[in-house]
Amino acid sequence: MKWSIKEVASVLLVAVLVVGTLAGASEVWAAEKGVQGSWILVELYNETDGKRLEPFGPNPRGSMLLTPDGHFSMTLMRSSLPKFASNVRTKGTAEEYKAVVDGSVAAIGTYTVTGDKEQILNLHIVGSTFPNWDGQHQKRPVTVTGDDMKIINPAPSIGGGGKNTQIWKRAK
Repeated sequence: MKWSIKEVASVLLVAVLVVGTLAGASEVWAAEKGVQGSWILVELYNETDGKRLEPFGPNPRGSMLLTPDGHFSMTLMRSSLPKFASNVRTKGTAEEYKAVVDGSVAAIGTYTVTGDKEQILNLHIVGSTFPNWDGQHQKRPVTVTGDDMKIINPAPSIGGGGKNTQIWKRAK
């Protein structure tokens, strides 16, 4: 069976429209559910074997940006990181560097949101201050209620099992 150029063009147009619609489905869901935007960290805790730990202290700081075009940037840190005595970022002491590494993590990459009953934030991590995450695809259950967002990280970078719960507030 031979197809005319007009028939091939019509099939290609339909294919492009279908793929574009499917690719945009996650973006539409993210916008409808209110995931997109700027978020400020309110609380972060780890639960392991019934014990609760605050890996970034009692008043953690952080921000997350989820853009409409599917990019994300996330930074988490203790509220009290030590200042470097040298006042030069590349000339800290071993203790200062350790405190900063123990007390912070950042990641950048792309994201999609999937799921009907349980929504999943799918992060493709392009780069992180915890290099073991580079190139990983992480799935994190997410719930948005008004200006509040809750994200569960089932594989936190602190190790030891358990899961991290992050509570975010929409930035205003």
